[in-house]
Amino acid sequence: MKIVSCFSALRELEPLARAGADEFYTAAEGLLPFSSGTLPPEHLPRAVKEAHRLGRRISIAVNTLLATATVRQLAAIERRVLALDALGADAFIFGNPYLLAKFSGRLKAQLHLSSLQPVFNSLSAAFFARFGVSRIILPNQLAPAEAARLLAFCRRRGIETEIFDYRFFGCAYVNGRCQLHRPGHYTLREEMSEGMLCRINARPGGLVRALRPDEPARARELPRLAARLERRFTCGGAPRLSNAAAFFDFYSAGVQYLKYGIRQDAPEVKVRKVGELRRMIALAARLAAGRSRAAARRAFAAEMSGWNGGGF
Repeated sequence: MKIVSCFSALRELEPLARAGADEFYTAAEGLLPFSSGTLPPEHLPRAVKEAHRLGRRISIAVNTLLATATVRQLAAIERRVLALDALGADAFIFGNPYLLAKFSGRLKAQLHLSSLQPVFNSLSAAFFARFGVSRIILPNQLAPAEAARLLAFCRRRGIETEIFDYRFFGCAYVNGRCQLHRPGHYTLREEMSEGMLCRINARPGGLVRALRPDEPARARELPRLAARLERRFTCGGAPRLSNAAAFFDFYSAGVQYLKYGIRQDAPEVKVRKVGELRRMIALAARLAAGRSRAAARRAFAAEMSGWNGGGF
């Protein structure tokens, strides 16, 4: 399993490569990125050259689902994607079917499907395979058992698969169409800037300003509901399906890539987290080599449960 690491500054590339990143990915304003923590657009050509100097592949995320751009803006984006493709960018990550269709068959670079366009089954995978997608980034809510047919389809078609790291991703989205990170969809005591994810450091009781039940008789349910919402919005724990056992199942099922994707992290944090992913993969490989799959899975989950993730 190889590690795909985000980056948001050129100076991060070499330390991340030393820490164990096999591939890089980034995004830039003006290319319809999904979230913040982007690379300055003028640095993209240098990023491609630097990644290749380090012997690493690089993908560029053009992965918003809501391509709210004018015809003129879309034409400018098209020119920039084609220019980056000519410079040698290895892949582009798309989530919007319109953009996939626009670039399908026109690029030397590969097309990767963003987890924001969630593929939960083999039928969805078959639909997007028609665009020439070479890699599908799985949504982090997908359980390994549910993904069995999807993974089998991808193996038959030679499509790579990728998962997000379960410890350091922290996204509470149901799927890529979730809009709960947008200010119009929540009520907070303190304003969040546009585009931030739902992983906010809310104080206990400080997330929801007020909850009013439809029926007064149901008022006793509010404390439990508020606690559940607060835990979910603040990522007080890993999503139900995203844990050490799930990672081991995807690892043993042959998923090829593990992604670390918090571009807003400080450079030194990125390096430490990539190192943690490298050690976790090595642990899975060591345990899988000398035991049955079931025994290796139990041992991996037990060891990871006592692992503090490098202090994070």
